[in-house]
Amino acid sequence: MTKNMNTILQTHGIGKEFSGVRVLNNINFDLRAGEIHALAGENGAGKSTFIKILSGLYSPNGGEIVLQDKSVRFENVGMSEKAGIRTVHQEINLVPFFNVYQNLFVGDELTKTFAGIKYTDDAAMKEKTREILAKLKTDLSPETYIHGLDASHHRIIQIAKVLAQKPSLLIFDEPTTSLGEEEREQLLNIIVSLKQIGMGIIYISHNLDEIMKIADRVTVFRDGNLIDTKDISECTPQSIITMMIGHKKYITYHRKEVPKQEQVLLEASNLVNHKLQNISIKLHRGEILGVAGVVGAGKSELAQALFGIDRTTKGKFYLKGQEFKPGTTFSLNNRIALVPEERQEQGLIPNFSVEKNISLSYLKQFKKGMQIDTKQERKVADAYIQDLSIKATGPEQLIKYLSGGNQQKAILSRWLHGGFEVGLFDEPTKGIDVKAKEDIYLLIGALADQGKGIILFSSYLPELLNVCDRIIVLTNGFFNGEFDPKEDGAEEKIVHAMLTGKV
Repeated sequence: MTKNMNTILQTHGIGKEFSGVRVLNNINFDLRAGEIHALAGENGAGKSTFIKILSGLYSPNGGEIVLQDKSVRFENVGMSEKAGIRTVHQEINLVPFFNVYQNLFVGDELTKTFAGIKYTDDAAMKEKTREILAKLKTDLSPETYIHGLDASHHRIIQIAKVLAQKPSLLIFDEPTTSLGEEEREQLLNIIVSLKQIGMGIIYISHNLDEIMKIADRVTVFRDGNLIDTKDISECTPQSIITMMIGHKKYITYHRKEVPKQEQVLLEASNLVNHKLQNISIKLHRGEILGVAGVVGAGKSELAQALFGIDRTTKGKFYLKGQEFKPGTTFSLNNRIALVPEERQEQGLIPNFSVEKNISLSYLKQFKKGMQIDTKQERKVADAYIQDLSIKATGPEQLIKYLSGGNQQKAILSRWLHGGFEVGLFDEPTKGIDVKAKEDIYLLIGALADQGKGIILFSSYLPELLNVCDRIIVLTNGFFNGEFDPKEDGAEEKIVHAMLTGKV
């Protein structure tokens, strides 16, 4: 490995195995001060394992970590953090009913002593919080409460919380997940500003556009191996994909134009609730309908209202022309499926096996007398593992050990087994790799070709433009236009509607 005067981190021959299975092989990596060094690779490629070693969560089975020219070994997260390594995780971990400054210093409060008594120094914490927020170029107040803020502000506060500990090295793990285009841009600008003040940044993302935009170098992992490290000027999205998947050719999914079928599978008119403001929607048989909007636009609320989780105070619902009252039991019995945005919290039981997660919604189909027919349950799971190329050791593997893309395929398998007709897919490719995304796009297209109706809720516009037949835009709970993704200037028109509230 080439030595550089500004190098703050090096790893030599780092390896890791679990139960005799090698998951990371001979990783040689370096990070410079004032650099954004991106890590790319499919789920299961080894990125997360490598980061967990740097963070002190795992101990390597071999190799050396050199930080600021000193050989180090982290036996726990605390040791890594004390050495100046901090991670901004994909999951938001804030206390909702604390304000900003309290979240920044929770568990590590600044104190002062008066008359021999130690007490919390709120004034010092507020002042320190103001300084950090100013660096991040945000107008947030230290005394603003978290629960009233949107996802992008939560992410900024999460970064501020990390900066309060004065790290020398920052790791960002999929930081723009769930953010709309405007919020995504704001956060990327913040990350670049941290680089400009000399911070060393490791940036993990499945979004190649982001990597091309902000990274200085990119390292690609595949099957536990470090494939190559290149300056970003030497790369294209296609060349990174080629390194990631080991193929020369990779074709991004584009849905072909299909004739519109007349039958309306699902219709809702004039829906009103705590978020939705007079929303009407029609889904035709064989159609993929996109619902676009930034975070907070009302996409998830609409998905949950259609499935029967969120109640409405006004509006009517129709399934194949028949009015109905939405509810989860009705949806399960009438072949309406929901793939929720937050799969970890809303879609999975992490400590259940793959087969138990697949059979979860339709256990009646596996009933044999007073018991569950476990042989049939396993047979069904085996079939979907094969058909959807789910990477698992077998149906009995705990689902929490699968990558994000494979977990999502298992959730889709659950609904496929139920034979759904209407699919409500809320951010179905969130936080998953490029190959798994392609698989899911192909599956959605095939389902529509079979005559099912799919509503794809997404804040990622390129996804909607490539996959959908029609796109509607929501802004702050209001309907804000319908667009043909194939029309000239569709992207600009939709972005304008999403960000300005005007068609």
